[in-house]
Amino acid sequence: MKKLFFALLSFALLTACSANQKDKFAVYLLDTNQEIFSEDDLFSFDATTNTFTFTPEGAEKMKSYQTSPKLDAGLYQKVFTIRLGEEEIYRGKFWSNLSSMSENDIVITDVVMVGPDYNTLIIQGAYPGGLSEEKFNNDRLVEHFTEINKLVN
Repeated sequence: MKKLFFALLSFALLTACSANQKDKFAVYLLDTNQEIFSEDDLFSFDATTNTFTFTPEGAEKMKSYQTSPKLDAGLYQKVFTIRLGEEEIYRGKFWSNLSSMSENDIVITDVVMVGPDYNTLIIQGAYPGGLSEEKFNNDRLVEHFTEINKLVN
């Protein structure tokens, strides 16, 4: 009887863990499918400013992608995909406010500066410029970050 109980308990725990992973927020490089950061690396998401704030560990992780302070190194201009579980929510490019080039698609800025002293990234509908409602609607992100208690109100 004990074996059956532990087997059922183990199954329930595994199911709960996989259900949580099923809807996990994460950002991946499109070409390699490498996870760049996830909700585990974030302290919060502010839907009014579309800003991701990293935990100290998450900021260190992001800094590790920057091999050089030059714009042409690291994540700058690389294509990403934002997913909730397996569902793609957005696709865009990592960008920098130091860039003199514009980008008409969704961008996450400022990837060249993230580290212990600067722990935020902003998602925008284009660079330079503000959000384009046709391209960027964050209702799914708001719902998800509310559910995991990481939404800034």
